[in-house]
Amino acid sequence: MAKILLVDDNADEGDSLSRFLQLAGHEVTSVPNGRDALVHVLQRLPDVVLLDLMMPDMDGPSFLEVVRSYLRLQSLPVVILTGLGDSPMIDRARTLKVNSILAKGKATPEDILKAIEEAVARVPG
Repeated sequence: MAKILLVDDNADEGDSLSRFLQLAGHEVTSVPNGRDALVHVLQRLPDVVLLDLMMPDMDGPSFLEVVRSYLRLQSLPVVILTGLGDSPMIDRARTLKVNSILAKGKATPEDILKAIEEAVARVPG
């Protein structure tokens, strides 16, 4: 069982995905933006972050920049789930050590689950 932090401002998509991941045996906490995600990560470190890129208050790449500035969070697994196609925002996220980038609407819940489990499995120790 992994502790997953799901960061997405679309509550309907987030709820559906959260239920699927919980049924797969994982513990899921959902937050609507990068600012809330940062507070959560600093207070209760998850095993993996499932991150949208376009959100209010603090977008995904901004969240990643702050997270990666902490030595203890540099290897925190992050899976991006975004509706963006090729964009500067995705390029920016790639430079910040993400495990994988999946496209909303194309990636199935099973694809997302596999990416999360692979990201968690790669964590040393």
